[in-house]
Amino acid sequence: MKVLLIRPPRRHPLEQSLTVPPLGLAYIASALESVGHEVEIWDAYIERWTWRKLNRKLSEVYVDVIGFSAMTPMWDVICKASKMAQHASRWQIVGGPHPTAVKHTIFVDAPFLDAGVVGEGEEVVLDLLKWFETGGTIPKGVLIPEQPFEAATPPQIASIVKPARHLLDNRKYRYPLAGQRNIGTMITSRGCPFRCSFCDKSVSGSTWRARTAKDVVDEMQSMQQEFGIQFINMYDDNFTLHRKRVMDICEEIVRRGLKMSWKCEGRVDNLDEDMLQAMKGAGCTMIAFGVESGNAESLALLRKDIDIEQTERTFKLMQSVGVKSLAYMILGVPGETLDDVWESIHFAKDIGADYVQFSSLSAMPGTPLSMQFDSGASVRNFLDADVERKTLTSLDEETLQRAMRDAWRHFYVRPKPLWRLSRDIVRSGYVFELGKGLLQTLRDEDHHVRSSSFWRASEA
Repeated sequence: MKVLLIRPPRRHPLEQSLTVPPLGLAYIASALESVGHEVEIWDAYIERWTWRKLNRKLSEVYVDVIGFSAMTPMWDVICKASKMAQHASRWQIVGGPHPTAVKHTIFVDAPFLDAGVVGEGEEVVLDLLKWFETGGTIPKGVLIPEQPFEAATPPQIASIVKPARHLLDNRKYRYPLAGQRNIGTMITSRGCPFRCSFCDKSVSGSTWRARTAKDVVDEMQSMQQEFGIQFINMYDDNFTLHRKRVMDICEEIVRRGLKMSWKCEGRVDNLDEDMLQAMKGAGCTMIAFGVESGNAESLALLRKDIDIEQTERTFKLMQSVGVKSLAYMILGVPGETLDDVWESIHFAKDIGADYVQFSSLSAMPGTPLSMQFDSGASVRNFLDADVERKTLTSLDEETLQRAMRDAWRHFYVRPKPLWRLSRDIVRSGYVFELGKGLLQTLRDEDHHVRSSSFWRASEA
């Protein structure tokens, strides 16, 4: 079959939230290629296509299957693209966190879809395409309108093929905190055993499954040799979870003499000095932590299972070893007052984080918090992928929105953080991405998308 996988255009030229490779689509493409399907990826986002250009390109093709990957914040964009693509293929499919969380509701929002893939899709999508051709019993892990659903078993991580990076223009991707160009992304483990109440684990689940150190470093080496990638952003939920595996990966990198920089995600309660020194020696330049809050009550509500003292110790350790830190902070957690919000803002500064990313709390469908709280507020910042962000908070919308803006200024409008961030944005080439967006805005190209939590393709 001929399969076309699409990441749709930006809602607006200045949107910058997804300038990294579409790793999910690349995994699906590789699985399809491994059994003989002909696959193409259109990354309209990084190519800066307008919606008019996507429509024109779709009018020039006809394939067997068009596929999308959908996170909830981008669902309105997927609905728009789905309607636009309705005459360009025999079948349309979608996978990712959103269909996994909301199941058959996707067909109400996007009536031009023929099927959805739930969970990890590398094996399910092969069964789905075979079912398109031959019929019979609906495969496990597949959503079909008005038909019962049966969950699939997650794949063995060792059997998952490497992403089809050859279908992407890897030179165009940017990560602003990398401080350099030629960036890539990879996943070395799937699943997370922790119980954060706001986290969506619908795709990879709670069972942690990890690749071997040799397999991880093999992929890192191939990314450098085949695609010239020099910085890797590890997308594992928690790269530092298993100490021995981390040490084995670092030892293998050093043994091969592999010279690459990389960033990963970690927790403040499972890092020690020897481990951090080994990571630094193997090229780790940054670790991002879900600090979330400087308030013990908020951490308890979020079920982070960490305490303030652990965060303070770990960030002190990061400074002493010389690895940069990124703190993810959530402002306005239910129950917080404005004073509590400012306590978290000051905490991010006091622990000596090199970078901070502030967000409001938006519980995705299916998460514990989404069933515990409700709110009509919408508080977002410029990094959020969603335009209308359903926010869980006890504060009024205007107060929290103002605090969000003030938080960014309070942290970054200081000589050292501002210099550091500006330097990295320039070195990474991200500043040119911002420039391209500004030029498109000034040209007033047809790029804008109506966006609402309740937007549906049938209304377009």
